[in-house]
Amino acid sequence: MPRWLVIGLAVVGLIAAAVLEGVTSGRWRPSEDVRAAAAKLDAVPTAFGDWTSAEVPMNEKVLAVAEATGHVSRMYTHRKNRTQVVVLLLCGESGPIGAHTPEVCYSGNGLSMTGTPQKKAVGLPTGTATYWSVLFDRPPAAPEPPLRVCWAWGTDGNWQASENPRADFALHGALYKLYVQRPEARAPESAPAGTTPDVIAEFLTDFLPEVKKALAAPSAQP
Repeated sequence: MPRWLVIGLAVVGLIAAAVLEGVTSGRWRPSEDVRAAAAKLDAVPTAFGDWTSAEVPMNEKVLAVAEATGHVSRMYTHRKNRTQVVVLLLCGESGPIGAHTPEVCYSGNGLSMTGTPQKKAVGLPTGTATYWSVLFDRPPAAPEPPLRVCWAWGTDGNWQASENPRADFALHGALYKLYVQRPEARAPESAPAGTTPDVIAEFLTDFLPEVKKALAAPSAQP
């Protein structure tokens, strides 16, 4: 291979790496784009269908570590059967939002992941949303049951259980991340598979179309 071609390919590679790093870190991205995306969270409904909600205050230090520009933090309750889920929806630069994973966050709070995250899916009017789901055990002396945690990343209200979100969403200015969690007692080993209701899947089936309406809407013009 000619020496000039080797040098040329090396330069192109360095430029591509620099561009990717700049896009991922947000160094060259207009912050207005991220602020506009975060502002859309205001339209995520507090109540819809059979679900109503109450705000759950978030620790500002947690938001700072997550580098979130905007967030929604609520407990949704089903009006009829009274089941509850806690929702945390974050928005920020794609690099930081794609970097943080529950293994680090929840383990730092004394919980331990049981097994490996499983990819799940729910069918929606606009397609299929995928997300990760795993059970976190509490310390042995804790009276509360284990915690089921589900999460996904997305843009414009479309959600994906990404294995490498920083790469998958590197070219997006803003990125959303959704957490849904609830206590979940372990099912007896003798219980037939599929007999325990999947509350989070049922909630997401109702919730995600509403989120899609909010996040896919055009940004308000100044």
